[in-house]
Amino acid sequence: MRHLSLFVCALSLALGLILPHPATAAEKPAGTPLTLGIVPYMSTGMLLRTHAALAQSLESSLQRPVNLRTAPDYKSFFQRLRAGDYDIAITPPHYGWLAIRDHGFQPLLVHRDPIRGILVSAADQPVKNIADLRGASIAVTDRSALMAILGAQTLADEGLVENQDYQFVSAVSHSSAIHNAITGKTRAALVNATSLVLSPPEIRQRTQVWRDLAVFPGQFYIAHARLGEDYKAVIAALQAFERSPAGQEFFTNTAQGGFRALTADDRKTLERALPETRRQLREADQK
Repeated sequence: MRHLSLFVCALSLALGLILPHPATAAEKPAGTPLTLGIVPYMSTGMLLRTHAALAQSLESSLQRPVNLRTAPDYKSFFQRLRAGDYDIAITPPHYGWLAIRDHGFQPLLVHRDPIRGILVSAADQPVKNIADLRGASIAVTDRSALMAILGAQTLADEGLVENQDYQFVSAVSHSSAIHNAITGKTRAALVNATSLVLSPPEIRQRTQVWRDLAVFPGQFYIAHARLGEDYKAVIAALQAFERSPAGQEFFTNTAQGGFRALTADDRKTLERALPETRRQLREADQK
């Protein structure tokens, strides 16, 4: 089995390298590296540690090197996804669905357990009710993130209007958003529950969970159209990883439950979010 170079992956992740546009599937010889892009929902180090076993398993199953890549922020990640910098991508569901609908990507699999967007604060100054958020700042990874879109809708349903009663403040990752909340830079943070599970014990001890603000389909795994029929082999390789001891450990540690196929209900949920997703991404492109 080829061994993934952790040093190369770490350097690539840290720099957020933009790859040249790969050759078409017909031009790719066997053994050409695959680029796996991961949305930067955690710090670079945590992304690498969490997904290294997945990359190694894919290399073994597909007999092709797998290079991990990310981006500095959500905006850059989607721009690189749209530009075709990734052969395979692990992406938020609304980005994944937009890439499938508008940019010809092929759906592969979805994490079985839904993503839970939780509102957290410092354990020594916990948020206890909706009134505690009035006049507050809430750290989020990106305003175009589905978690922020749905979280804002939930808060609106409970009487809080964004930029009037509270404001979202961007952080580079869920890890950074949690840090902002527990150090008092913001009153709270809206983050993926998995990111808190994977945080160091000393961070978890300083963090208080108030409640869920958004629950939606798990992360999408999608493939660029240039892979052609090879996407079927990628699905099989992902499923082999899920059955392996390393895969079982991965899904236990991340609390993501395994893989499942994309469903009609997923499509309906994400189709409803498309107009706001497109609006947020257009605004981000103009900044």
